[in-house]
Amino acid sequence: MRVARLAGLVAMALNAACVPVEGERIEGRHLAAAAAEFAGIAPDAPVAYAPAPGVKRRFSPAGLRALAARHGLRVADGTELPEACFERRAKPLTREAVEAAVRASLPPAGVTWELLDFSRAPAPDGELIFPAAGLSRPPAGAPRSPVFWRGRLKYGGHSLPVWARLRVWRTGRRVVAAEALPAGRPVEAGQLRLETIEGPPFGEPAVSRIEEAAGRVPRRTLRKGEPVTPRLLAAAPDVRRGETVQVEVMEGSARLRFEARAESGGRTGETITVRNPGSGRRFRARIEGRGAVVVGQANEKNRYNRSAVGAGPGWPGGE
Repeated sequence: MRVARLAGLVAMALNAACVPVEGERIEGRHLAAAAAEFAGIAPDAPVAYAPAPGVKRRFSPAGLRALAARHGLRVADGTELPEACFERRAKPLTREAVEAAVRASLPPAGVTWELLDFSRAPAPDGELIFPAAGLSRPPAGAPRSPVFWRGRLKYGGHSLPVWARLRVWRTGRRVVAAEALPAGRPVEAGQLRLETIEGPPFGEPAVSRIEEAAGRVPRRTLRKGEPVTPRLLAAAPDVRRGETVQVEVMEGSARLRFEARAESGGRTGETITVRNPGSGRRFRARIEGRGAVVVGQANEKNRYNRSAVGAGPGWPGGE
């Protein structure tokens, strides 16, 4: 008889509804909801850590007596305490919540998507995040194929894995090489073409206008048909190695202008090596603009003069 009664109590305890816990801790108010003997405990008194989502935490009658003693509550001898059960409050994700998180994670324009399915496991209240790295790629040539997007639900310093299955693609225009584009040579507009494409929503965007690429220099050779991305292009140098540049030499009020050969290339503001074709002397000059360099004196210790540039005796008296 005693064994049967004990078994009945155990069955009742296992089937009893657990008290839901919203935060990170089981508190006095949760104990009071589980057993009337704890009605006198402070509602915010910390009792124990809340269980992980989907896990139940149980306290035996003996454990409840120990908790009562710890918090200064007296339980009369012979009082039968129930087994207390606690679980973190959780509920299945809703389509609206998942759609809102997906929408917030996608680029703001040019993207079409359709949510097909999502994880249904109960989850606590928190923040849904779908990072770009969690989105799988569709098969090549089939950008509208269903893909999985793995994300996280963040709550109270923890997180849970979540997933969504969807179709998602981005429609846009991109510039591609109409022919092979050699590295280091400025691109002409006629070497490029524009096409409309569908593809994944993330990744390095291609240049979308021919004017943005024309005149720039490929960092490496681009194959015919290859998309042109900003990372592959550099600004064209204002002076290229081997070209003739206009040199202006300044010393005090005197000015000397002549043509020379650039031994290195660069952009405005950079200093390059230039060779005087008449004397063969090399000297350093600062690029002032397209095809123009200047030689001047910064101070008495760093002085440029006619001998430095190999100007010879024909130094003019000034202009």
